[in-house]
Amino acid sequence: MPPKPEPMQVTMLPEVDRTDEIYARAIELAYGPSKRQARLQLVLNGLYYSTLLFVVGWIFAMAIDRDPPVRQVSREIVNPSKQVHAGERLLIRGVRERSRSCEITRRWWLVDGAGRRLDYEAERFDAYGPLGREEEVIGPFIPLDAMPGRGRLLGVVAYDCNPLQRALGWSITTILVPLEFEILPRAPAP
Repeated sequence: MPPKPEPMQVTMLPEVDRTDEIYARAIELAYGPSKRQARLQLVLNGLYYSTLLFVVGWIFAMAIDRDPPVRQVSREIVNPSKQVHAGERLLIRGVRERSRSCEITRRWWLVDGAGRRLDYEAERFDAYGPLGREEEVIGPFIPLDAMPGRGRLLGVVAYDCNPLQRALGWSITTILVPLEFEILPRAPAP
């Protein structure tokens, strides 16, 4: 019998290594661009969340802003003997310190000699300009139908200092100290 041929040994190790290299390169090419996108996405996410945090912080700062921008130093009636005729103007000299600029709404109401409450229309104005000490003489006209006797002027000032307060109507309010004076009957015509 003829001798058995020896089995042939096949060495494919170089091809196996080559196949692994091909697969490794394919995976690298498949996921390589996404790594660059991931870095860009991280940067965009950082910008988005930092902007979101800034906006939430800004809204929170506007919400807790409740300090009045004006401190009233003094208010006094400057009409002679604190008496005013019906139909004339009550003059009030006010001194105040303004620390920042805001939109202001001032409301007055008067309690006349008979105890009736007489409301005035709200005055809206902007208090912009140089900050610091201010002095002015203001005051409402006493209505012709106000009853003579002891009168009291009451007032409220509302400050809108930021967009949130304007949008929600959540003004910083200050109640002014009531001022007492004497209402005299209407002066005779000259």
